Amino acid sequence: MELLLDENISPSIVGRLAELGVYAQSVPHVGLSGQPDHVVWAYAHEHGSAVVTINAQDFIELLDVDLHPGLIILRESGLNREEQWMRIQPVVQHVLASGDENYMLNKVIEITAAGEFEIRDVPPLK
Repeated sequence: MELLLDENISPSIVGRLAELGVYAQSVPHVGLSGQPDHVVWAYAHEHGSAVVTINAQDFIELLDVDLHPGLIILRESGLNREEQWMRIQPVVQHVLASGDENYMLNKVIEITAAGEFEIRDVPPLK
């Protein structure tokens, strides 16, 4: 599992993800600060990284592809880094527990509160 944290997600979460064995990068750390979402999405797609963001609408519109590395959306805004972590951590643990290294392919995980999330296939599996 590889993650790219959008610039609205605290970069401090990268270290916490590493402690769980998850490779993650933050948009500012890869030189994409201020870039439009389609540029961030292209970078994530090229590197096989699922995007973690609060910016749901723009990224959902970019899902119109046959295959994508996944999207994790926090549906609450204004969260501090600890609150973001409390929402992201259970999702990451769920994905890791699946044992499937390709689990995030074509998945969108929407987090509505700490410990509450919904998983969908986008586009739907045929």
